[in-house]
Amino acid sequence: MAALGDILPEEPRMRSIASPPPPHPTPLRRGTAWLASVLGALALSACTEKPREPSPALPDVCADTGGAQREVTWYRDVKPVLDAKCAGCHQEGGIAPFSLTTTAQVQAMKGAILHSVCERSMPPWPAHRDCNQYRHDRSLSDEQIALIRDWVRAGAPLGDASDAPAETPPDTAQLSRVDLELAMNEPYTPKEHPDEYRCFMIDWPETEEKFITGIGVRPGKTELVHHVLVAAVAPDILDAYLQADEADPGPGFSCPGGPNPPKGPLGSRGALIGGWVPGGEGRDLPAGTGVRIQPGSKLVMQLHYNTSSAPPSPDLSKLLLKLDGSVAHEAFLFPFTNPEWIRDKKMSIPQGESDAVHIFGYDALDFASRVSKQRIRANAPLSVYGAQLHMHQRGTRTVLTVEKGDKEKACLLEIPEWNFHWQGLYFLQQPVRVSPGEALRLECHWNNAGFTPHHGDMLPAVSGLNWGEGTHDEMCVAFLYVTQE
Repeated sequence: MAALGDILPEEPRMRSIASPPPPHPTPLRRGTAWLASVLGALALSACTEKPREPSPALPDVCADTGGAQREVTWYRDVKPVLDAKCAGCHQEGGIAPFSLTTTAQVQAMKGAILHSVCERSMPPWPAHRDCNQYRHDRSLSDEQIALIRDWVRAGAPLGDASDAPAETPPDTAQLSRVDLELAMNEPYTPKEHPDEYRCFMIDWPETEEKFITGIGVRPGKTELVHHVLVAAVAPDILDAYLQADEADPGPGFSCPGGPNPPKGPLGSRGALIGGWVPGGEGRDLPAGTGVRIQPGSKLVMQLHYNTSSAPPSPDLSKLLLKLDGSVAHEAFLFPFTNPEWIRDKKMSIPQGESDAVHIFGYDALDFASRVSKQRIRANAPLSVYGAQLHMHQRGTRTVLTVEKGDKEKACLLEIPEWNFHWQGLYFLQQPVRVSPGEALRLECHWNNAGFTPHHGDMLPAVSGLNWGEGTHDEMCVAFLYVTQE
């Protein structure tokens, strides 16, 4: 990803929108980092509006209603749920701190499991279900939570092993085939604690134009690799990456802002093509779509290492790619945010404010055309297949919508309780069509009054909080995966 501020041309001035907090601000939960940037000196104008009312809180399935207890057993009812939703991360060598793959392991952790599912903090799925429907949804339904609730409250009976249905594979995205496997040039041992962001250059071996239609990662050390981002660097902008690699001792170079050189010149940023988060080796991009890669390019892979749960050790992660020579629709992944927040630091988050709000809206097609250097046309509809939202540690809530008229809106993604440690690209079950004249609207909320995020470290209120690349700065940006006829 590029430094947000690098890819848009000079244009008419753009206003950010700051609004007073809503009457009932959404409570805070947690946070972790990865992003960087991709916008240039664009300036536009937008109109002021009030914050969007948060979607209703999901029901408290675990509230004690006093109803009769039903018969629920481990083998018949609960094991299929945990196998499908939890085992992808909670396995030996997985990203989770303990395994849930045996009956004994689950019995020992049943109290913690009940607490986590009742709070809806596990499995991690921050997207609100009332906004849209997404592919490979990891969240538990109300009925699945109720099954676990009733099972634990009944003493966690095992039941008859013969009642177990056929084994259910983890409900994760899958990479249907691997056409190209690319590894880091040499192993790397993380040196910073607890978090380190490191970029590694990888040669692109194809001699003809290809489309990446699926992407995944096989981490060398699953206990250390927290997430991965991958960008394509075209031949004409390689110099900044090669210089950063040469200047930094050891394999790769430090890149806390994203898969891009920390001090590259304007226009020297690669195009984000995808990434990986714990729970699977990868996934296909939406059918019929793909990201174009030119011969002579390089890929840059940013790995976020976290050494909180395991000591540093040599990692040799691999990139797994599905390739096709052509696709029905070329895909683009572009950012959406207010360039004035970046360029002019107009995203002030006052010290002591418990619900600071910034909102930005702008014509979707015009923005996409500018940011893609007209590869996306401003006069033809877009199909939005996926969206991602990004803030840093003090974020509390964020939402991205398409404004189709005075009353009609299409919600793309809402994160009602921002979690810095669980970010990703959400692919929609059905693409959302965006026509010329319709606007994208991005809204972000922060707490700068002092609070305790889920990792237990106090984040005191700070003065001068604004847009910045560091984890202790803030951002408000969306990314959209789109195609155009």
